[in-house]
Amino acid sequence: MNKRIIFLLLTLCAGLFAADWQEFMVKNAVPPFAPEELNAETSTNTVAGAKNPKLAFAMSAIVPGSGQVYAKSYIKAAVFAGIEVTAWTLYFKYSNDGKQIEDEFHTYANTHWNEQEYWKWIAQQARASGVNLQYDPNNLEPLREWEGRNFSHGLHREKDQQYYEMIGKYHQFSYGWDDFRENNDISITHQEITQRYNETGTINANRFYYESRRDDSNDAFKKATSATTVAILNHLLSAVDAAWTSTRYNRRITVGLRLEPIQYSYEPQTALTLRVNW
Repeated sequence: MNKRIIFLLLTLCAGLFAADWQEFMVKNAVPPFAPEELNAETSTNTVAGAKNPKLAFAMSAIVPGSGQVYAKSYIKAAVFAGIEVTAWTLYFKYSNDGKQIEDEFHTYANTHWNEQEYWKWIAQQARASGVNLQYDPNNLEPLREWEGRNFSHGLHREKDQQYYEMIGKYHQFSYGWDDFRENNDISITHQEITQRYNETGTINANRFYYESRRDDSNDAFKKATSATTVAILNHLLSAVDAAWTSTRYNRRITVGLRLEPIQYSYEPQTALTLRVNW
């Protein structure tokens, strides 16, 4: 019986206090105002520990994945870091492969392609055209001049990249190859060499092998270049993602107090609200 009386009294008091609280809120409500009147003091403040998107961007631009670690996105960090390691590993692998093959075909060319024999052939071609030129290893300038006037390519003076490319790529330099000289007289013309290739689609074996190894080297260097492209794109994408991820991190939990206009008892009032966004 006593418990019932106490419960009824508590219920009655709660009702009375609720009515008094409603009356207090109505009488003392802040005049209504438009939302745009809210100033910085009433706007939401982000929780402590928010991440700086600009810092995250810079971190991942330098070291892919580091900005994701900063934004506590560890799976993404592992992905971008893994791509970075893989890209540079492939770059060094293919660069090394390309250089080794390049050294190999340079040595092969120095063994099987003879520059002196090529200039002897040029001298023969000049004489066949009515120009009296002789091969002189101490003075190749007359032969170089005639070569420049009658052929589309001139042999480089230095054994640079173009030198090694031309001697395998163009029919003009065929006579320098040892196995070509074994089967052809020095009187063979450039036109005859080209015509034979057009008819058969084949070249001498040593030149063919040389070209295949040069292609292998170029392919390796191209793969190395592709790996660096992937690495550069990885830096860019990781930086953008780090900024985006840190921004999302800041929006996960945002707590703030603000004054907002509300409708109460069919009248506009202003209330202090607590808002949690995640």
